[in-house]
Amino acid sequence: MSDQRMYVEAANALARHGYATRDLGFIGAGAQSVCYGTREVAVLLSRSDGGDEAADLTGHVVPGSDAPTTYNNYAVLQWLTVRAADAGVRTPRILAIGDDPRPHALIQRANGTPAAAHPQAADNAATWFGLLGAEIRKANLVETTGFGLFVPDGSGGYRGHFASWAEYLNRWLGVYLCVGQSRPEDEKVLDLFLAQDIVTERDLAAVASKVREAQEWPVRSVLTHYDNLLNNLVVDAGRITVLDWGLSLAGIGIQQELIKLFQTEPTSMESPRVAAFLRSYGLSEPECVEAIEGGKLMLVLDGLAMSYGWADDPDRLDGIRAWLRTVKRICGTW
Repeated sequence: MSDQRMYVEAANALARHGYATRDLGFIGAGAQSVCYGTREVAVLLSRSDGGDEAADLTGHVVPGSDAPTTYNNYAVLQWLTVRAADAGVRTPRILAIGDDPRPHALIQRANGTPAAAHPQAADNAATWFGLLGAEIRKANLVETTGFGLFVPDGSGGYRGHFASWAEYLNRWLGVYLCVGQSRPEDEKVLDLFLAQDIVTERDLAAVASKVREAQEWPVRSVLTHYDNLLNNLVVDAGRITVLDWGLSLAGIGIQQELIKLFQTEPTSMESPRVAAFLRSYGLSEPECVEAIEGGKLMLVLDGLAMSYGWADDPDRLDGIRAWLRTVKRICGTW
């Protein structure tokens, strides 16, 4: 779709909700949405006319879960951002949603500079991740129900697709490691992984053993942002605003909040960003170590899930191999 048409649709959406369109301009774009805004408010426009499809967002979603999407639609985002903001998280509230001229959301404008594009990002990233840890702690105090991608709960709210953490992990074991009853398409993907000569059956057996141990973790269902990257922060006068809850889930909190950090940082307190994030989250040193160990397993799960989602795309083979090398490295520490 042309930029001009998107601009017109953004203006129409603003006008339909009673907002002026002066100073309307392009802000940015992601896999799910294109964003335009005025000084007062921003509008997210779905890249898909139907609003239910987006590329490259497999992430934490377990194939076979019967969930129709791999990200949170605007109705879910409105529901959860209100709860996050009510809990004190510095994040914009979604003010209104609609489907005409295409799925869209009106959202409070986040003022400041995107952290990833900030001229002082290299010097200040650890500080910003420290601020982020405190905000994510607030989000993780919001109780949810179930585990996994949010689905309607039948009473106007949302819950995680899986009733229990053990059920979520059981489905994960069956899909990605073919433990128990497995489908031919899952076995085919597992064969693809092993054919890369990076991970071995022994490595994957170690992963399965760790997952079974994780089923006994004492977990609570909490709002889990998951996508903790500089790309999702806006910085203004030493304060941050948290953006993009598109991949958020009913999760277990800190272990899953480390996944995106661990994709780019060492999986230890040797990373200034990881250390700042965990300490500002409010963990003691022993609790930091425990969270990191759990986060490493969550990273492995996420890596195999992402690789599974790419398995039918030959152009993604290098990405699959990169993930498998991460899995191999972490298995070597167990």
